[in-house]
Amino acid sequence: MSGFPGATLRRLPRFRVPLSAPVTTGGIIEMPAGDFVQVANGTSLRFVAHLQFLAASNASRGGHLHRVRTEWITVIRGRLHARYVDVASGARFETDLGPGDQVEVRPGCAHTYRALEDAAAIECATHDFDPADSEPFDFG
Repeated sequence: MSGFPGATLRRLPRFRVPLSAPVTTGGIIEMPAGDFVQVANGTSLRFVAHLQFLAASNASRGGHLHRVRTEWITVIRGRLHARYVDVASGARFETDLGPGDQVEVRPGCAHTYRALEDAAAIECATHDFDPADSEPFDFG
């Protein structure tokens, strides 16, 4: 996704306790009781949701773009196939996402996700949920 104008993909770094320094830019902290996944820190957010993806449905989630809202999708478990289109440039990108992958989707970038296996993700966004800022997009 390097150089893709509408979205940025990063793999969250993994840390083990005891930590040598505080984790301030997001990451997966492996702890005896289970992983602590820090999906945002220091970012102003107005919306947070848990998303479930069921592979048996073969249905896609998304299929739209936002004109105002920036959102981050962080995969917690399972695998997703993701498709992105930067509407202004026409650039297209597809990839498979797995646990620890986080994608920042900027305004004007159409996006859709389909489960390759049952999956869960956290969605965070800069703006409240507003149906008027969700414009359908046909990926063809």
